[in-house]
Amino acid sequence: MYQQKQKFQNLLLMIVDAACMIVGYLFASYVRLKIRPNPLGLSMNDVIGNLWLVFLAYFCVFIFFNMNQYLMQRDKYEEFVYIIKVNIFVAAVLAVIFFLARQMDYLSRGVWLLTVLSNIILMYLGHIAVKEILKKQNVLGNKQHMYLVTTEDRVENVLQQLKKSEEFAYYTVRIAILDADRRGESIGGVPVVASRENLFEDAKKEIVDVAYINISYSDGKALEQFIKEFEEMGITVQLNINVLEGQEGFGKQIDMIGDYPVVSFAPRFFDYNKLVMKRIIDIAGALVGLVITAVVTVFLAPILKLESPGPLFFKQKRVGRNGRYFYIYKFRSMYKDAEARKAALMEKNEMKGLMFKMTDDPRVTKVGKFIRATSIDELPQFWNILKGDMSLVGTRPPTVDEFQQYEARHKRRLSMKPGLTGMWQVSGRSNIEDFEEVVRMDLDYIDNWSLQLDAKIILKTIVVIFKKVGAK
Repeated sequence: MYQQKQKFQNLLLMIVDAACMIVGYLFASYVRLKIRPNPLGLSMNDVIGNLWLVFLAYFCVFIFFNMNQYLMQRDKYEEFVYIIKVNIFVAAVLAVIFFLARQMDYLSRGVWLLTVLSNIILMYLGHIAVKEILKKQNVLGNKQHMYLVTTEDRVENVLQQLKKSEEFAYYTVRIAILDADRRGESIGGVPVVASRENLFEDAKKEIVDVAYINISYSDGKALEQFIKEFEEMGITVQLNINVLEGQEGFGKQIDMIGDYPVVSFAPRFFDYNKLVMKRIIDIAGALVGLVITAVVTVFLAPILKLESPGPLFFKQKRVGRNGRYFYIYKFRSMYKDAEARKAALMEKNEMKGLMFKMTDDPRVTKVGKFIRATSIDELPQFWNILKGDMSLVGTRPPTVDEFQQYEARHKRRLSMKPGLTGMWQVSGRSNIEDFEEVVRMDLDYIDNWSLQLDAKIILKTIVVIFKKVGAK
């Protein structure tokens, strides 16, 4: 039932937010056309013809910001602050989209500013209205009545967890405690109405839509009876899953494999929509990057070939997401026998752990030093990004020999696609001399990943490249 309400909430908010952006833009355009002279001969019909750009802007904002998340948990002040943050992004996206579409005549500074200000007010009022609709359940019926069946040692913690969740707003809760008679008491403002003795009798007489059973599996002999009795009354039963109960550090979600329900555990579950957007950005970035690579190749190829005979591109087997092997491509910055000479230089390795870094590496050519310092040698990896082996932003892909020495905990840094740039590259690059520090930063990136974080790292990468920070 909660999932159905969540879908309704998401759909309702999508409609409201899209309508707010459109109304805000139409209002701003109307004010401009009525108040200011219009030498270009623009009309409202022309404005309406450009609404698809506003829809596109909304789509981009919707992908980047999950405006539906925690809606019911934010108070009015938090909602207003959140909407201001969203609309800062709206302002930037609108400007970029109209500029790229060469339709800036329809988005003057006045229209742009009034659209954003109107959208802030409309979205705020719209979100408040949606909250009131969801709270009163005018569309889906009366509030659901939950019967919480639990034990004395669990009841307070279960209530705390319920109150933290959005679904708590959809329920009126009453408690039945199985191992103690606390009828007539109130726990956290929620009444205790039954014990084991009168559990089913009370449920039969009172309003119960959902029976949420949260007990230890050591008391599981009674589960079959509970489920059977509630089902006979036509009551939906929800049962807690005790697998690794109370453990921290990973997420859980329910999935289906064939006809079998399963519990999925992972350090983090990613929003599929945002992963799709990340891939779209990767493809767009790779196409632009390959054009730049082609231009650079024309000038770099003869210089590199003159200094050091051999292939223009360096191809090396690397390890990608969850242990997948792929070949990475770079402009060759070393002499042809570089890999064969690596073993003899291992004692001069400046990294602590499973990576190799060396200042003034004798295997690097003079041209190679320049293209490494400017990161030009990395440009061919845009081909890896287009193929899907890599992403614009991710973790550093290890070599096969590094990967084979990994401890189990190190492999989690490969749970996302490797990237052309990443957290450690913008935090000092080669100045970092401890592999464990690289792992820590990679895991920090994975645990806190968002499209906004990717954008921030890309901007930082540009600064790092031009300043040549940590380049070797």
